[in-house]
Amino acid sequence: MGIVSLFGDFVYEGGRSVLPDYMRQLGMSALLVGSVLGFAELAGWLARPLGGLMADKTGRFSAIIRAGYAGLVVVPLMAFARDWLVLALLVLAERVLRGLRAPARDAMLARMRGSVGLGTAFGLHEFLDQFGATAGPLLAAVVLALYRNTGLALLSLLIPYLLLLIVLLRVPEYSEPPARLSHARPTRQVYLFSLVVGLNAAGLLPLPIILYLVSQAAGAGSWLVPAAYTVAMIVDAAVAPALGRAFDRLGPIVLAFSIALSAVPCLLVGENVSLLMISAGVLGVVISSQESIYRAMVAHLAKSSGLGSSYALYGLSLGGGGAAAGLVFGFMVDLGLGIPLLLSYSAAAQALALAIFFKAIRKSG
Repeated sequence: MGIVSLFGDFVYEGGRSVLPDYMRQLGMSALLVGSVLGFAELAGWLARPLGGLMADKTGRFSAIIRAGYAGLVVVPLMAFARDWLVLALLVLAERVLRGLRAPARDAMLARMRGSVGLGTAFGLHEFLDQFGATAGPLLAAVVLALYRNTGLALLSLLIPYLLLLIVLLRVPEYSEPPARLSHARPTRQVYLFSLVVGLNAAGLLPLPIILYLVSQAAGAGSWLVPAAYTVAMIVDAAVAPALGRAFDRLGPIVLAFSIALSAVPCLLVGENVSLLMISAGVLGVVISSQESIYRAMVAHLAKSSGLGSSYALYGLSLGGGGAAAGLVFGFMVDLGLGIPLLLSYSAAAQALALAIFFKAIRKSG
């Protein structure tokens, strides 16, 4: 499953690494870029309840995963978009497909992890996943450095997509009797933690906004845009195993560190590309947490009750918060608001998230 995610991320993270720059070339503002990408992300998370319901009701986890990853062909097709609305629709399709397959994938990881802890299992998956998430932006950066053609960078992602199709044939077969899952529901603790995740995401400076700022500072078609994305993905991959082990040894308290760290990227915004690269790196730690120990926390709180639906609820909250962040931060960047206002908003959201998080920990025992 980690190798499948590796090639899947190779494709879609490669595309996402150049999308803010591509959108700016099509005449989109920071507010429009943040809104389109944020709401596409939300649509993807809105699809997760359906994906979780499909997984729990049908029990056909492997089939859902194969179909969801095969749909990534929409990413290289973005190279042919000449209108921002067409591009936005393709972005929406990619996010929705991701939302449909993710609950089934996470449930398989939780149930087929063997004797290792939840944190270790998800940390290992995220580590492999981020190899692809790093390779995709690196491929895009190389193409841009050689040709300075964003469309060609997107089209080059057909190569890892074909490899993904081959790897999908090796997805492990896994299914469960639908009747066993028909009355499964997320626990109260999952609902509370999902609120924490939503607030955390709402106050986190989105990576697309950072890339938009890099594009403004370095110029359209610059290799520095996917390079900044690569920095975030490398950090994500590097810290995921350590975060997973820390979660298994120290417990949920490890998540408090990531929530507090989420306000830091706002301190580094501006026209300095080097500082924006550092901001992307810090953001990589938080993204790694969301994709490893946050997911492990969902399984910890859900126990055996409606795991697919619990991941769908988690994803819905994360997506809603991400959409709000894209709208708010995009608006503030367009207005030229400085670090103090960006930081104040982010810090307030993270402080509230921490307060509810500690309440959730106490309720879980």
